Amino acid sequence: MTSGNRRWLWGALTAILLLAGVTRILHIGDQALWIDEGATYFILKQPDLVEALRLRDHHPPVYFLLLGGWLSIAGDSVVAMRILSAFFSLLSVAAVVPLTRAIHRGDSWFGASFVPLIAALALALSDPEVVLAQDARMYALRTFLVILSALFYVHWMQQPTIRRALFWIGTNAILFHVQYQGLFIAAAQGLHALIFLRGGMRVRAVACLALSGLLFTPWFISVAWEQRDNDTGIWASLPSNWNTIRELIYKFLGSQWGVMGALLVFGSFALIDGRMRWRPAGWTFFLWAWLIITVGVTFVLNFWLDVLAPHRILLITPALAILIARGLRNLPAVGRGLLVVAMVVYGVTTVDDYYPKEPWDDMAASMARYAEPGQMALLEVYRGDNPLMYYLDHKMPPDTRIESLRQWREFRPEQYPAGVLDLLNQYNTVWLGHWSPDLSAFRMLAQTDFVQTALLTTDHWGNALNVHRFDRFDPAPPVAQFVNGMTLLRIEAHPTRIDLWWRADEPLTLDYSVSAFLLDANGVLAAQHDSFPLENRRPTSRWTPGEIVFDPHPLPEVAAGQYRVGVQIYTYFDGMRFGLLDGAEFFTLDALLNVL
Repeated sequence: MTSGNRRWLWGALTAILLLAGVTRILHIGDQALWIDEGATYFILKQPDLVEALRLRDHHPPVYFLLLGGWLSIAGDSVVAMRILSAFFSLLSVAAVVPLTRAIHRGDSWFGASFVPLIAALALALSDPEVVLAQDARMYALRTFLVILSALFYVHWMQQPTIRRALFWIGTNAILFHVQYQGLFIAAAQGLHALIFLRGGMRVRAVACLALSGLLFTPWFISVAWEQRDNDTGIWASLPSNWNTIRELIYKFLGSQWGVMGALLVFGSFALIDGRMRWRPAGWTFFLWAWLIITVGVTFVLNFWLDVLAPHRILLITPALAILIARGLRNLPAVGRGLLVVAMVVYGVTTVDDYYPKEPWDDMAASMARYAEPGQMALLEVYRGDNPLMYYLDHKMPPDTRIESLRQWREFRPEQYPAGVLDLLNQYNTVWLGHWSPDLSAFRMLAQTDFVQTALLTTDHWGNALNVHRFDRFDPAPPVAQFVNGMTLLRIEAHPTRIDLWWRADEPLTLDYSVSAFLLDANGVLAAQHDSFPLENRRPTSRWTPGEIVFDPHPLPEVAAGQYRVGVQIYTYFDGMRFGLLDGAEFFTLDALLNVL
């Protein structure tokens, strides 16, 4: 290879890696954490990682250890949690180049210098890989280790030294401790070795695989075997049927699956001197074994265990990329170039694999906006509780008690519901995050004398992610009664917000505006906020007689000092004011508000 060609190849690889980096980092923090990422956060929060995995999860520990170490340095922002996956995904794009070169070393046809670059390009443009590169889970790391395992196996096959054997064995052992589906690549290697190796080489290959498994045995016996009864986490796994096969084809090959599928099959042949020559032996067999074992075993096992989900079998993408690159090699130079350009244009302008994640961040923001120290957050959102907890941990006041009813039922069934009821009795305000057909939370809150005072809704594709505020009220006389029929039951003044609770015993026909304000020591207006109740969400004409309405009024910052808190009711369309039954023009709180 001339120095000019070498520079061109390095330039092309650099461009591919830049493309891969951009696609994996662009918008990486836009969407909220989803259910699986919330499970990662839940495990990392536990004081004993191994015990948490043994009792609550179904994964091995290496990824969690790596991510925990990384977050201790970078912080636990959403971007920091996901960027580690993007890093390993980028390494996979780079690592598929030496793997493709090693597989085709000495091959005059598929050993062409551009074949590894096309494989890297195909992997860089793979939408499923991009999606999981922006996912705080172990799948991107698994793909990278699968490529390394295959690479070290090929290197050992070509020169079976002890050093190369140790690299292969060590990588497999780490891979098994990252995700159990890593065993599929070892199965493909074992099958390839049994069929294509002879004599001592076959024995040594089997011994290396056995040693990899032996290094995994302590974890398997002490933890993995006990995880067998844990929830697999796939409560919506795909069924093992023909429709699923079509869905997987579309997901992994994109909407241009016909062209990509043809290239995939075409990559099993070599078009030399105008003649199609089938190459089923050697590394072609290994690539197809990699695909078929992974998909086939998962597909069959899914009849008994819910394990079939695209991300579980994503370790096949490097094999797909290499076979597609081989298929392109069989095309004439002009056709190959045009198709590569089409792949790039399509790949960067079209998204075939996109998962709209629930906006748990917005839901948590709704709850935290009006939360105060010493309150409680109660969650009934199925497995959305874990990602929602992440945002509540970061947004709610530091001493907020956050509890998930799902986790009570699963982890403390002997204490449910009595333990929850005892806990509720310790608080006067509870924020209920609800997205579930289970209504037991409402019954428990009513049983402990809570009254719903607010409803804040976050829309998710037509689904309502609801935040309900519940308060407990003492049988005390109302704070103030206004002539329009509105009764002020409670008022709480904070330096930056005034919280009001209203009730009307008769229907209100007009939409009244509420003005909450601060007066300084000289009686001069210092801060004011006017709106319909609950920041225009609960206009008074829609109130139900007897219901209690929470009405917060955020205020701008004011200088340190003492302020008198006032509340006024009026109609905005004519400016008419409505005073108190005792004749006062507006209500003022007896106690002064101290602003430090």
